[in-house]
Amino acid sequence: MIGAFRARLSWIVRILWITAALLPNALTASESTSQVSRVTLTIVGWTLWSLVAVATWIEHPISLTITRAITPVVAAWLVIGLPADDWQPAQIAGATCAIIVLMVVVTRDYGSRQVQAGAYGDEVRYLLRVPAPVVLPAALGWLLCVGALSVALVGVERDNPIVAGVALIVTVLAVFQVGPKLHRLSKRWLVKVPAGWVVHDDVILAENLLLRTHQITSMSPALASTEAFDLTGYTTGVPFEISLRDTIDVRLSELGARLAKTTDVVHARALLVAPTSEPTN
Repeated sequence: MIGAFRARLSWIVRILWITAALLPNALTASESTSQVSRVTLTIVGWTLWSLVAVATWIEHPISLTITRAITPVVAAWLVIGLPADDWQPAQIAGATCAIIVLMVVVTRDYGSRQVQAGAYGDEVRYLLRVPAPVVLPAALGWLLCVGALSVALVGVERDNPIVAGVALIVTVLAVFQVGPKLHRLSKRWLVKVPAGWVVHDDVILAENLLLRTHQITSMSPALASTEAFDLTGYTTGVPFEISLRDTIDVRLSELGARLAKTTDVVHARALLVAPTSEPTN
């Protein structure tokens, strides 16, 4: 039932995204701007829309990163482009479709659908919540990319090639620097495999952690009084506790060690993870 719901969710996103483009919208610049500005703004707007459109059809963790990073930009573009002095129901409907898409792609169900599409064989992937210390740097990096792109477009619109060129260079450099870091957040999973469970998280861990079935004694929502080692990165929500028969070595990344205030290798007999949906055996 959950799988069928997620499949419908994907179709809802695709249909609404296409509808937003078919209706009159601000992706095509108005004729009030210069020829160069109109062509540039139109190309950029439709390119951003197309990237998300392709990502909604090709389900994959990379597609999840693309949709979550670019959809807010296009949705804001359509809202800002709404006429201030004239009631245009079609344009409002298009902007509304984009906003609904934005609200859907950030949900756990849509994220789970995308990451599961890239699974191998009998894997079942559960997307992990974003660690709290990563939220602000990720948001600032995203804002840097969007801000630089906005400055470049303003430079084009005002016929200032120097500002536009410098801002475009900054945009490209920022995307190459920030993009992979944002994509790391889409590659953090608790994975059910035939041999047991894998914590796949290169943000907190230095290497993936395989927990074989015979090692695990229980998996359940953690109690407030738990003393299990925290691999969640202090995220929100109730984490899951994985109890083990024996102590294992957990190798932490630099961030993981800093958050745990310990060395890069710890010995643990119980672990806390924070999947966005409840894992089932």
